[in-house]
Amino acid sequence: MQRDRRLTGLSSEHHQSLVIARRLVRESGAWTAADGEEFAARFAAELEPHFRVEEQVLLPALREAGEVALVARTEADHAFFRAKLPAVRAGDGAAARALGERLGDHVRFEERELFPACEARLDDAVLDEAFRRAPK
Repeated sequence: MQRDRRLTGLSSEHHQSLVIARRLVRESGAWTAADGEEFAARFAAELEPHFRVEEQVLLPALREAGEVALVARTEADHAFFRAKLPAVRAGDGAAARALGERLGDHVRFEERELFPACEARLDDAVLDEAFRRAPK
């Protein structure tokens, strides 16, 4: 199925998120504070803006449309990532692995469930706003 053009920006960011997730898992055994600092910078520059568009535009509209379980899953994942960030930043390899594994699962969830629900349940104004606010 072709993704609605207004979600393609957010969707295309998922490829880079999967690259990040793989690195977190692959390198977790030798994870250092320097790796953590690099990841924290990428988190702030790439992941956090993506999360904000979802949290401020898509999730409220989905909640209003009755998609409470999808919203709860997305919010729980975002909270998990933010909670793990300090440990990952400090060089905790176990935290890096846990964050990486969940990030990979989260991307697949968004592509398979969240974004299709957005396309099916949200009106044009919401999708237009998500497109306008998506990081370029």
